[in-house]
Amino acid sequence: MKKIILLSACLIVASRLLAQDCTHYMYMQKNKTIEMTSTNDKGDVTYKSVTKVSDVNTENGVTTANVLSETYDKNGKLLGSSNMTYKCDGGVMMMDMSFNSPQQSQQNPKMNVKVINSTYMEYPAGMQVGDHLKDATTQMESTMSNGMTGVTTIHTTDRMVVAKETVTTPAGSWECFKITYKTTSSMAFKGANADTLNSAMSAMDKMRAKLGNLGPKMPANTTESAVWYAPNFGMIKYQGRNFTVELTAIR
Repeated sequence: MKKIILLSACLIVASRLLAQDCTHYMYMQKNKTIEMTSTNDKGDVTYKSVTKVSDVNTENGVTTANVLSETYDKNGKLLGSSNMTYKCDGGVMMMDMSFNSPQQSQQNPKMNVKVINSTYMEYPAGMQVGDHLKDATTQMESTMSNGMTGVTTIHTTDRMVVAKETVTTPAGSWECFKITYKTTSSMAFKGANADTLNSAMSAMDKMRAKLGNLGPKMPANTTESAVWYAPNFGMIKYQGRNFTVELTAIR
């Protein structure tokens, strides 16, 4: 009996140490290249993102990786690039919020977009079906060709672990947790004529809220999405309103 108890205790300790090991996450492996491909609801490729991991460092138990992400259209033309940071602390993977809004590159390829304020999207070690995960918020500043600047605020809420599923992509197969959530966005403008535009946006938001409250559908500025996350590895698949992004290559 003592041997069984001792063995069980060793297994528990080993599992906890494994959960705290950040080296298994694909975004924590130096020189790793990760390719994600987006397709529309017809299955046509709309864009690809290629992320290269560099400068992986661990300090005070927190592992940080700097990555460069480049987005290409369906013809291979570079649309833009961005630098992001990923962290791992005690097995909790913290992903840059800008990665969770891949539609920005697709819908606004000619717009200069930068993240000005952001919290990390957390994926804790030891998550289970039924868990409610932390909310997250990010703000992005967009400079348009006419010089007008808009600040978009995105709130990610109601993050629920709803299932455990096997996901297969061209890059392999993984046992994943399916996590659903809601994303609510709002925009405010800065610069000339900003007051007029902000008043118009406020009126539109109120109208959307009224329409949304008339029936079961959500207001127009709120969407429902899902991600499939492989423990100790990373995000494998993302499902938006009219598109899907999945891991297609690891080099």
